[in-house]
Amino acid sequence: MECIFCHKKNGRIFVPGTIEYTMKQFAAFILLLLLASSCKYLDFRLDDSVVAQVGKYRLYKTDVQNLIPAGTPAGDSIQMLRTYVDSWAIKYLLITKAEQELSKEQKDMEQEMEDYRNSLIAFRYEKLFIENRLDTVVTESESREYFMANSNNIRLTNSVVKGRVIKISSGSPNLERIRTMYQAASLEEIDELERVCYNSADRYNNFGNQWTDLGNVARELPLDLYSCEIELKNKNHLETRDSLYVYLAFFSEIIPPGGTPPYEFYLPRVKENIVGKRKQDLIKQLEKDLLKDALQNNTIKTNINDLSKNENQR
Repeated sequence: MECIFCHKKNGRIFVPGTIEYTMKQFAAFILLLLLASSCKYLDFRLDDSVVAQVGKYRLYKTDVQNLIPAGTPAGDSIQMLRTYVDSWAIKYLLITKAEQELSKEQKDMEQEMEDYRNSLIAFRYEKLFIENRLDTVVTESESREYFMANSNNIRLTNSVVKGRVIKISSGSPNLERIRTMYQAASLEEIDELERVCYNSADRYNNFGNQWTDLGNVARELPLDLYSCEIELKNKNHLETRDSLYVYLAFFSEIIPPGGTPPYEFYLPRVKENIVGKRKQDLIKQLEKDLLKDALQNNTIKTNINDLSKNENQR
């Protein structure tokens, strides 16, 4: 269903699949709406109707004709239009009031605009400078060296685990069999468990046999992260259920909150930190080189009386 602005015929506005609105009814609605927003309805600017006006500011039909998604019911379209026009009106009513009430000095934003422009172009140059020079390759030796140097300061917020989660229908004929197998430890037992789960379970997730945050495990269960942490304080497995499924989880390794994360788990963060440090070093070197060149070329001049230097010369 199209927006009520979509098309006209013989002086009437049509909404496909709904009642038709005469131009007078539509104009009356707009007038009522805009009076509530301290605005007024204007007829046309060439072929483009003005929907609302606050002082010198105008809102045209072309500004709102794509506001309403196709298929929106007429009542919802009107409400969405009302909300948008109210928001638009408030914005420009505030601007108009500010123009009236603020002093000339308060409205003078030339310096702020210049400061903003300078900050923006400096940021863009730094970004380009980094993109052209940044080495994003981090070797294994660099990663391990960084981790060893900083591991004492790295602590886990959530547990990290290695394990598996099985989701199986509570009515499955293989439920009891899987229940006796889900804590499998040997490769042979794990292979057999995975074979049975492939044929019987609704979901089997071992997280790629990699370390994972316990929060990722919680998303596989009808439990929140806090409940999982409590469950695993004194054991390495848990079982829970909902109205349709039984969930079995086993963890071969657990590092609790406050512990040091394993290197493999923290490796993405290690690489991110190393690259971030390289970015900082590039910016520092850029600033140092700019200052050095400016002093050598006499581009920068200072008029500072270094009193400490004068004292040392006495």
